[in-house]
Amino acid sequence: MILDALNYIREELVFELGLTSDEVIIENLQVLKQAENKEGLYISLFNVEQEGILKNTPHYINVNNQIRYKEPPVYLNLFVFFAFEFETYTKSVQRMSDTIEVFQNRHWFSSENERIANPFPDNLEKIMLELFSLNFEQLNHIWGVLGGDHFPSVMYKLRLVKLQRDIDLEGPAINTISVNTSPTE
Repeated sequence: MILDALNYIREELVFELGLTSDEVIIENLQVLKQAENKEGLYISLFNVEQEGILKNTPHYINVNNQIRYKEPPVYLNLFVFFAFEFETYTKSVQRMSDTIEVFQNRHWFSSENERIANPFPDNLEKIMLELFSLNFEQLNHIWGVLGGDHFPSVMYKLRLVKLQRDIDLEGPAINTISVNTSPTE
């Protein structure tokens, strides 16, 4: 589902920015330090965190008046780094600005606002994008780890990607609780 979310965002950027599929690349940012890297907009998953607020969901579901045990879903926040490597620095900065405008205009995606040409994945409920600002020290660490070159870049937090396997176990409903009140010896 993580890859589905990234691919969906990739296809939206291809459409919105008027780029080709070859120019919007899901890849580790390490490739940017290679001399033979392709020009384009690089999308890279940088970090994953669990959304703590939604951890306390029930471990059961009710299907046709039958209680079934099912592990609750895990809601994830994906930290996605967008780096821009085009033929000139000014074009890279312009593409970065265009990308920020796209996400400012459409900061959430779901089946409610999907384009016919890019249907929203069935296994996702909603993706919300939030600009995530990095300070100079964090940015320096990121590009230092990646080889020292710096490219125009921006990070977004993709919120609430839901992961859940479609496995459940049948179980009886609990209708009564009995308490043994006899003294123990």
